[in-house]
Amino acid sequence: MNGKPNVEPPWMSLKRLIETRMIEILCKEQGNKRYIRLYGTEDYWHAFEESAFQLERLFRKGETTLFSHKDYPFPVVMVSIPDSELRTYIRQHIPVCDKPDYKKLLAAELLRRRVSCMA
Repeated sequence: MNGKPNVEPPWMSLKRLIETRMIEILCKEQGNKRYIRLYGTEDYWHAFEESAFQLERLFRKGETTLFSHKDYPFPVVMVSIPDSELRTYIRQHIPVCDKPDYKKLLAAELLRRRVSCMA
């Protein structure tokens, strides 16, 4: 396929995440206004639903995707950003949770900025 034995295509880890953890992720996102939850796959980080909204507000250059999931009755919103952009951001902001394949950022910082701009 790609000339390398036992090397999966880059999109395969995202597909696996969506197939195996999507309902769990969507449950965490219900009513989430406090955190941006990011899931790492290869060279990208993905946020879903409320986290996707907050991530797009923060980066403004994210790739937005809308898709259907077989076990969820509504369309799912996903925003993806490159690993390099997240690394740059994390140099100046400490994540609440910092694992190799999962990051959690505090979204409250965005709310403070918005309120101070309105004042």
